[in-house]
Amino acid sequence: MRTYTFLSHLPLLSKRFPLKILFVAFVGIHVPLFAIIGYLLISRFPIDAAKTIGLLTLVFTLLATGITLFLLNKLLKPVMIAKNALNDYIAFSKTPDLPLAFEDEAGVLMADVQQAINELEKYEEERQNVLHVLSHDLQSPVRTAMGALALLEDETDPEQRKELEGMLKETLDKQLKQLRYYLQLLKEQKLNSELDAEKVSIPVPILIGEVAKDLHMQMKAKGIDLTIGGFEGSLALPKHSLQRVLKNVLDNAIKYSNVGGNIEISAIKEEHTLKIAVKDYGVGFNESCAKAIFAYNSPLQRLGTSNEPSTGIGMYLCKNMMRRIGGEISATSEGKGKGATFTIIYTTRS
Repeated sequence: MRTYTFLSHLPLLSKRFPLKILFVAFVGIHVPLFAIIGYLLISRFPIDAAKTIGLLTLVFTLLATGITLFLLNKLLKPVMIAKNALNDYIAFSKTPDLPLAFEDEAGVLMADVQQAINELEKYEEERQNVLHVLSHDLQSPVRTAMGALALLEDETDPEQRKELEGMLKETLDKQLKQLRYYLQLLKEQKLNSELDAEKVSIPVPILIGEVAKDLHMQMKAKGIDLTIGGFEGSLALPKHSLQRVLKNVLDNAIKYSNVGGNIEISAIKEEHTLKIAVKDYGVGFNESCAKAIFAYNSPLQRLGTSNEPSTGIGMYLCKNMMRRIGGEISATSEGKGKGATFTIIYTTRS
């Protein structure tokens, strides 16, 4: 950074990076010219010969300078394109279409800028979708509560008032639980992103076991048996994000399992890929609906087998979280009433 800092202090070069490159190239190209001229001045070369050599050297140096500066300016084009792409995105939200096939530093810079902007676009889309769901889910109970209050004002029958008060309390409790859930989920997403900046080595059974322990009471309440098996080694993993996703998937499996049912979690290590499959034998779904499960505010949203509530965005957030850490999640089912399998896939080596 010292050379760059020094050149940045020069008035003509302070605001243009290409000029810094061209200045350095210009100085380097002219060093041989100055050396030859100096040699001719101190040597006993014939004057006519010295003039000819000096003139030819000057001409070819200037020609080489022009060609070099022209080509360098062209070579700096990727840097300028990347800069302009960022400026256009910041100022006008314009998504660029930068080339991705080049493998040198300038090519990687363009690819990284394109990827960063694409990720920002996805995050913005996700944010808008979540806000849409939150707006709907949090406003609906308020409208119900306001309706109950309006009825309470005109109701004189003690039994009817008691029933309306119960409905009002139930509605407000539901809204409070939803609000806590969303706040906790958003908080955990941010926390997981920070914690997973560096992967930690952890035995896979422990990673799964900690999630199962957190949901033990839910499984006990429905009399569900859980079986954990498969790969038992240790891997360097983004622990917190994977556990957040696995917890949501297992909670989903419990929700849609029948009372007294079974759930199986199996871990499989294939070369550089870890697969964690969560299989239940509950309500299942039509295979054609597999992608819709991961849509925001999924149309497949429904109550659990014991009337457990559903937010409609859990699987959507799981898919986005897996994408952020370089993984994926999929769902399969043989049909309604035949259970479902959710598979979390993470590549352990990038």
